Amino acid sequence: MVTPSILQCELGELSLKLRQSVRLEHLFALTDHNAVLQHAKFSVPARREGYTVDDNARALTFAAKAQALWPSGKLSGLQRKLLAFLLLMQSQDGQLHNLMDFSHRITDQPSVGDHLGRTIWAMGAVINSDLPAGMRKSAQLVFDRALPWAKRSNSPRTKAYACLGLAERLCSDLKDSNLATNLNELAHSLLECYNYNHSSGWEWFENVSCYDNARLCQALFVAYQSLGEKAYLDTAEQSLDFLIKTTTVNETFVPIGSDGWYLKGGKRAFYDQQPIEAGGMVETTSVAYKLTRSKRYETALRQALGWFYGANTKSVTIYDDSTGACFDGINQAGLNENQGSESTLAYLLGATTFIENTDSTR
Repeated sequence: MVTPSILQCELGELSLKLRQSVRLEHLFALTDHNAVLQHAKFSVPARREGYTVDDNARALTFAAKAQALWPSGKLSGLQRKLLAFLLLMQSQDGQLHNLMDFSHRITDQPSVGDHLGRTIWAMGAVINSDLPAGMRKSAQLVFDRALPWAKRSNSPRTKAYACLGLAERLCSDLKDSNLATNLNELAHSLLECYNYNHSSGWEWFENVSCYDNARLCQALFVAYQSLGEKAYLDTAEQSLDFLIKTTTVNETFVPIGSDGWYLKGGKRAFYDQQPIEAGGMVETTSVAYKLTRSKRYETALRQALGWFYGANTKSVTIYDDSTGACFDGINQAGLNENQGSESTLAYLLGATTFIENTDSTR
């Protein structure tokens, strides 16, 4: 079990404790014969609310990495199921539907949104894995059809997720200059967003700090890691430093709340705090720490991870290490006791990336 006191131990030891604390039972419980269900009512899957590509792409990103850390016979079936679902949700032109109801009817038109970027990230993780060759080839097909749409997107997050997918795929094929060119193009587009919107006291990519914020910084860190372009590292650090400053209150991680966000020139929302923010911050600061060995990133990493274990504004434990479930966040009244897939996967992805970047035995 990970406790607040253990969070202060040496990072390698903490990585081992975290690896031991991860459970996959709730993720499997949220998965039916078709895919991962979107929501839960308390701990019970809410089947009527159906499925999203967003959540299944997150799940596949995790599942592609998880076998090496948490071996389970169930994972291979989960990986194939998730990939089949995402194949189904992609239209012939490469765009993706996002929504399917509990009767397995697709309920939206194919589009270019965050779900498309997350799918590219998931496919990159599959390609950069030891999964069977046929699955990696299927992932490459989805990746190649979706990537042109990400390049046309106006969403910084869609581009950031695509950067993460490109960086994953580059790890498996360092000689593919086209992958590097596309990663450079998308990372440069994020730089342009930052240069257009940032000002003194507002070192950010948009005029609002809203959801999954740390991914924008993470994308530039991994672009620097893959390409060595210092401008990416400089902007990644400037924006992450701003985000850390914005989300640290009395040495506690306090993510931007979804009940109002944080508009430039306004006041930031403190609730509702969601696991997606803490998980993204864990991932980003672990990558940043690995690249820079900066003490400020180590401190921010511990604080973001601590948020799941009670080091938050309500002193509530978000992650249940008996089942692997994660509560849906913190509101003004206290704990949101639902345990949906986005929240659980936020923790699982954060734990995985933390271990990848801090476990000295790997």
